[in-house]
Amino acid sequence: MIIVGAGPAGCSAASFLALKGHQVLLVDKAKFPRDKVCGDGISPLALEALDRLGVIQEIINRNPWRVDGVKLSSPSGQIVTANFSHLRGPYKHGWVMPRKEFDFILFEHVQRLANIQVLENAEVKDLYYEGDSIKGIKVQRGNSAEEFAGDIIIGADGVHSLIARRIFPANGISKNFSLGIRAYFHNVEGLKHYIEIHCEKAILPAYGWLFPIGENAANVGVGISAQCHPRRQLKQLFNVFINKNGFLREKLREAQLAENTLQGWPIPLGTFFPKRNHKNVLLIGDAGNFADILTGEGIYFALKSGECAAEAIHRGFNMGGGFARIGEIYERLWRKAFNSKEYLFRSLLQRLVTKESFINFNIRRATKKPNMAQTLASILCHQKSKIRLLL
Repeated sequence: MIIVGAGPAGCSAASFLALKGHQVLLVDKAKFPRDKVCGDGISPLALEALDRLGVIQEIINRNPWRVDGVKLSSPSGQIVTANFSHLRGPYKHGWVMPRKEFDFILFEHVQRLANIQVLENAEVKDLYYEGDSIKGIKVQRGNSAEEFAGDIIIGADGVHSLIARRIFPANGISKNFSLGIRAYFHNVEGLKHYIEIHCEKAILPAYGWLFPIGENAANVGVGISAQCHPRRQLKQLFNVFINKNGFLREKLREAQLAENTLQGWPIPLGTFFPKRNHKNVLLIGDAGNFADILTGEGIYFALKSGECAAEAIHRGFNMGGGFARIGEIYERLWRKAFNSKEYLFRSLLQRLVTKESFINFNIRRATKKPNMAQTLASILCHQKSKIRLLL
């Protein structure tokens, strides 16, 4: 097996395959540790996946910031706190950890596993074929060009995935993007064990966030559908958010923006119709358009899609039926895991949750009804369907 990309999706697939006894080649163009622009939130379901990977204690040892709930503010200035204490499962909290640290922990973990060979600084330039069959990858390492063969190729190479571009024709896999921009701040005041999401009226239809990463440091950012604003306006939205939002201004009064950390990135949101497999190639993580359709969260979807790919390969090889069977199993697994029917309502949900009246109504209702606040927390943590927002 060959996995292209050693972020959370690639490391997840590699680890689960190795634990099932499969030989894996994991290839990444970067040298780790490397930065990755992200909101840095790790949800309770992501913790469960990390536990299954056997890496949870390694992360705990690095002292990630514990998250016990979420604070949501409306355009009218009302705020509701939704705790995670009611969630199902072993983890009733999340974490926040900068991706440079988080990804490096996963990368170090896979290097310690038997059955995995890792190549850094190895850029995949193309697939290579024998007739109509995809046989492997062409890799550039320094001045050296090499080829590696594998029965299965897993594309975990991110939003600009070369593997996805090669196996699907132009526009063959729908890309529903959001755009995000974030920066790190130091000397932030009043941080608690909550992430904050602010629907600031001045930046609608965008939303802003503050995710603490330590006692006085935070990841602050803005997200918006790519259809609503061109990329060049992201920095302007960010500046409006940090200057206009009252909840944020209070915390950032004495804060300093960490140099060179204000960066933007595209987020490929989940889509219903396209398959994430072709012949002996599977797509996972951002390469396969797996990110939360409302918040853009990607870490859980990366970890889980990697796990689904590993399980599909393992089952497929044991059951026989060739690559077609593996692809069918993978489609069933990820669609069940991510409740893919929600994707059918993506456009409607995205329009509603950016409307001022809709946000004000639901947050006002949640301030009066604790069970509504719990429902919002469950939706954000993928334990209840987003379709409930329409009810």
